[in-house]
Amino acid sequence: MLYISLINYNTNFNKKIIYCNFLKIKINIFILKIKKKNFKHFINIKQTIFFYFLLKIWNKIKFKNNLIFFTFIKNEIKSNLDGIFKLFLITIKKKNNILNLNKIFLKLKNLIWTNIGCFDIKDFLIIKFNKINLIIESIDKIPYITKYFIPNNIRISNSNRVRLGSFISEGVTVMSEGYINFNTYIGKNCMIEGRVSAGVYISDNTDIGGSCSIMGTLSGGGNNIISIGNNCLLGANSGVGISLGNNCIIESGLYITSGTKINLILKKNKIIIKAKILSFINNLIFYRNSINGKIECCKNYFNSIKINKDLHKN
Repeated sequence: MLYISLINYNTNFNKKIIYCNFLKIKINIFILKIKKKNFKHFINIKQTIFFYFLLKIWNKIKFKNNLIFFTFIKNEIKSNLDGIFKLFLITIKKKNNILNLNKIFLKLKNLIWTNIGCFDIKDFLIIKFNKINLIIESIDKIPYITKYFIPNNIRISNSNRVRLGSFISEGVTVMSEGYINFNTYIGKNCMIEGRVSAGVYISDNTDIGGSCSIMGTLSGGGNNIISIGNNCLLGANSGVGISLGNNCIIESGLYITSGTKINLILKKNKIIIKAKILSFINNLIFYRNSINGKIECCKNYFNSIKINKDLHKN
């Protein structure tokens, strides 16, 4: 699948593109015969004018620093711009957990993100800034989401803790200590006060408690995408490395990984199993027995989680 965008870009002192705005995006336009062997990111001015008419945005033309950019979502990332574009596609919900993000950290460029723009680190060191209102917001390969996109009907207490490449549904609240990494999905009306790592999928009406951690697919994480179901509650300082079904609760301070031994309570009997066997099962409560210290799991008979609707309301 091919995605095409009209971009307006800025360059560094070496005339290399370091930042751009995506003005218009179209899907599956194979007007040109593009051979993979001769694949290039940019096309010439005649083809650019043709695409201007094709995309019906002639009134938006600014010939200075404008290009047509395209990418195949199944191909590995080729450049810094290609990586940013794919992360942007996730953020606007074109694709999620489908795009090929292989080699993303090898291809993305470490940049200085400020309140007045984006700069190459080498350029920044030799520029003489006279503006007293210059603020360095981050030095990173992936900018935070509000540099490129403002999600609708959400609250983000600290915007630099939500990275580009995360999709956030309406009604979500991200508190100041909440963190959302790239290649993530957050469903409607969730409360995020903990860490949502890369590759994690969270369904609707779920509460991720303060300092809670969800294991991702980077830095020692597995290849399996962690999914959290609807109406779940992860208590403060808890953690999870398995997928949860709907209406599940993890007690505060309890961290569960796939190999954690769980005492599963079935009526009056207990059996010991690994936590990964309970992945995706609905209506479960995980807790630590305060007398013997063993981790136990039983059925959540209420089949729902009560949350503070006033806090979740935007």
